[in-house]
Amino acid sequence: MKLDLALVADCANITHEGKLNVMGIFQQINSFNFPARHSLMHLVLVLQPELGESGERDLTIVLLNPNGKHIFGLTRKFITPEVSPGPRSKINIIVDLHDVTFLEPGPHNFAILIDKDHKGEIPIYVNKIEHPATE
Repeated sequence: MKLDLALVADCANITHEGKLNVMGIFQQINSFNFPARHSLMHLVLVLQPELGESGERDLTIVLLNPNGKHIFGLTRKFITPEVSPGPRSKINIIVDLHDVTFLEPGPHNFAILIDKDHKGEIPIYVNKIEHPATE
């Protein structure tokens, strides 16, 4: 299974026809204070299954802090349809994450695993910003 696309966005959905719609792609979160809470983000993944990979699979998302320590993880199941020779269909997955808390600024990563096999990461840079100066 190949990870073709992995990103974080403000809004994402999949139409009845299977089209993937994504708005507000971001890689940075700015906060005045820590811990910083992000109320809602959508992890968007596009997977390309290979021949012989049909059936139920486990998708695991793990958020790692700047030191590589586990902040949280979640696992959900998805079905990979039978793959035939020729043009291959892709699997669109959207994972909604509510109230994600970042304890510190710095580079964080969402690690993407399929059946415990690391497929890639989505970097998120969490920045501490200063309040604007008042005159």
